[in-house]
Amino acid sequence: MSTAKTSSMQSQAYEFIKRKITMCEYAPNQLLSEAVLQAELGFSRTPVREAIGRLEQEGLLKVFPKRGIVVSGFTISDISMIFEVRRLVEPYTLRNYGSRLDMNKIAEFSKIFREHADAEEFTGFYELDDQFHSTLVAALPNEYLCDLYSRIQTQIIRLRVMSGQLIESRLQRTMTEHAEIAEACLEHNWERAALAMVQHLHYSEESSLATLLKGYSNTSII
Repeated sequence: MSTAKTSSMQSQAYEFIKRKITMCEYAPNQLLSEAVLQAELGFSRTPVREAIGRLEQEGLLKVFPKRGIVVSGFTISDISMIFEVRRLVEPYTLRNYGSRLDMNKIAEFSKIFREHADAEEFTGFYELDDQFHSTLVAALPNEYLCDLYSRIQTQIIRLRVMSGQLIESRLQRTMTEHAEIAEACLEHNWERAALAMVQHLHYSEESSLATLLKGYSNTSII
């Protein structure tokens, strides 16, 4: 097999498994079987094993020799550290660099948030959530802070999905909170936008902790 094809298969395996972890299709603390992953992907051991090794380095998987693979879970400390970074980056970006935002995009987000504020379900909600926060952080010109934020982005999405799956009211509340942030941005009221973000992060952290205390886990083997 050519080196290029092997590299492509490794990338495909990596993206496939990471997507499943990110969207909690492979839940925190779930046991994974390398053999079943190979069968599901239709790949040989090498690209799957290399993908697993890469995801282990990123902290998304834990590999126990002769015992198995476990999707990394969350602790109270993990959640605290993730939201500490978010509080440092996101309100700061709005206060100091809000004028760099693309207001046409913000207006589009605002319209969607208000139109679906009472929706019990919204297809693509998690992607929309991630796009909104990514758009805000993209205004930040400090590459070091951007790198710091990117390190936790997958974990942020996992916490969103977990909270949304277990706390029924979280989707509606998030839509309303996002709308308040977007509307403050459209008014160029950066302090109000930053304060609305602080409040949003507070509620999001509370939801993440409540989800953890509910014992979000899945220990089935795939």
